[in-house]
Amino acid sequence: SGNQLTSLPPLPPGLQVLTVSGNQLTSLPTLPPGLQVLTVSGNQLTSLPTLPPGLQVLTVDGNPHLTRLPALPSELQDLSVSDNRLTSLPELPPGLQTLSVDGNPHLTRLPELPPGLQTLFVSNNPQLTSLPELPSELQWLFARNCQLTRLPESIRGLPSSARVSLERNPLSERTLQTLRDITSAPDYSGPTIQFDMAGPSVPREARALHLAVADWLTPVPEGEPAPADRWHMFGQEDNATAFSLLLDRLSETENFKKDAGFKAQISSWLTELAEDEELRARTFAMATEATSSCEDRATFFLHQMKNVQLVHNAEKGAYDNNLPGLVATGRVMFRLEKLEQIAREKVRTLAFVDEIEVCLGYQNKLKEPLELTSVTAEMRFFDVSGVTVSDLQAAELQVKTAENSEFREWILQWGPLHSVLERKAPERVNTLREKQISDYEKAYRMLSDSELKPSGLVGNTDAERIIGARAMESAKKEFLDGLRPLVDDMLGSYLNARWRLN
Repeated sequence: SGNQLTSLPPLPPGLQVLTVSGNQLTSLPTLPPGLQVLTVSGNQLTSLPTLPPGLQVLTVDGNPHLTRLPALPSELQDLSVSDNRLTSLPELPPGLQTLSVDGNPHLTRLPELPPGLQTLFVSNNPQLTSLPELPSELQWLFARNCQLTRLPESIRGLPSSARVSLERNPLSERTLQTLRDITSAPDYSGPTIQFDMAGPSVPREARALHLAVADWLTPVPEGEPAPADRWHMFGQEDNATAFSLLLDRLSETENFKKDAGFKAQISSWLTELAEDEELRARTFAMATEATSSCEDRATFFLHQMKNVQLVHNAEKGAYDNNLPGLVATGRVMFRLEKLEQIAREKVRTLAFVDEIEVCLGYQNKLKEPLELTSVTAEMRFFDVSGVTVSDLQAAELQVKTAENSEFREWILQWGPLHSVLERKAPERVNTLREKQISDYEKAYRMLSDSELKPSGLVGNTDAERIIGARAMESAKKEFLDGLRPLVDDMLGSYLNARWRLN
């Protein structure tokens, strides 16, 4: 693989496995009759030859000129044809267990699915509007970011162990209501289903960025230059259109409607973005994920963007002379990280769930108890997030307990702290960095001598990568251990336990 091959010679008749990914192949030679595994991802194939009857695994991802497949052999068990230009699939063999067909922009439908199929990946197919009946044994269905408006009745019959992911589809209100009804029944025992809470919205055309920004900024007296004028040129930057859509989406959120200070917060944020090109680029890049139909998704990604702002400012020196502020920002990041872990655990217990709602529910309702300064005050769909009062009480206690016992160690590895230390104590940090490199080289040599050489694995890429990661982890631990006295000297009592718990 990865040799930039443009063609292959005739293949030996006894060949059972062929892997030629990451080349420039436009065609394949005749395949041997005994071939069982064929992997030809990342090439320039326009078609495939006749497939051997005993082929069991076929992986043909990332061939941007491939528009069709030949007849599939009856023994095939695993078919992966993502990121091609397929318009349809041939009849699927009866024993197929895994089908991955993500990212085929011209695919409009799927054929009948075999009864034993276990895994179906069909995300990012913008012309796929419906699914066929689903096999009763299906365990994984990922169909995100398609154009599904309805679902097959057979989704009700999937086992409780199955996971279904349907985010970013324009499901009809009737389909959404049906999902809510069946999954909220007291005796529901079906699959875990993830989807966006809000129904489809009418696609909107993005306004010019400076117009979207102007709605958030304070008007100036006539004759003075408008603050939004400078955003004309920012409108040409990458992802500016998505950011314009996000600003308009935020004007429809519960925060805009109910929080009198929300507009001022956004105005202040926009003023800072206008002054900082690097922060603006990072923020614009995040906007592409934030403009789906769900208004709570816009709020959630606003939180993420505000977190990026906090970390960015810390890295750039905003807290070099305000160490209590640096620690306070680190504490907010620690609490949000812990809440995200708790939310992920909660999602696993819910059959009917929008992950954004669960995570935002914890953030929103614990904003004041956990002093989450980057979190807004309102959200729309908390009532159906599945997060209960007892969940919130448990999460608050869990986060505070963890912060009291773990924060001193956590902040040691926090990048913004390292940036501050490099500016305030450059010689000590540089010495530790140089020692980290030396420790890595020493640990790598020791592992190579003690493990690779006796096993004859010197030169084996996978084995060397594994011991390299172990050596890196060991060197990092030594670096953090060396950093600890400097951090204790500089931050001292700021790192004491924050919460008084009963």
